[in-house]
Amino acid sequence: MSYAASLPTVCAACRKAGALLVEQAIIKGTLSWAESFSCSCGHGFQAKNDGLPMPAARQALMVAHGRFRVFVDALPKGGKAVGVLAKVLDASEAEVASALSRLPAAVWEGTKPEAEFMEAALGKSGATVRLEVVAPKPSAPRPSAKRPKKR
Repeated sequence: MSYAASLPTVCAACRKAGALLVEQAIIKGTLSWAESFSCSCGHGFQAKNDGLPMPAARQALMVAHGRFRVFVDALPKGGKAVGVLAKVLDASEAEVASALSRLPAAVWEGTKPEAEFMEAALGKSGATVRLEVVAPKPSAPRPSAKRPKKR
């Protein structure tokens, strides 16, 4: 399943306001992203790649579809999950082993496709993994525009 969101942007050719469409999905076991832009002036582009999209695109996807946290609840003996996680996170096995010294451990927070990708990769290595939706942070209370009446 593909997840999409849009980001406000400005056309590089005519400077008219527009929207960049960003998508993220797992395609044939690979986490991938795509973005496209089209303007009424005729300017447009498309781009796609494997891995993570730009931070602003990730943020837009999380706003649109939720933020997900990946937890490792249990690890199999043999350390295969540590190696898998080290590769996915681009970290050393020592760093990952240290982070997983107390289980359950949160190992990733991001978009739904990213969390599902992590879940699948870790599940194949024998780890017990779960995903949780991260509750949105409540907005800060704003002071009332009304002032109390003086008596």
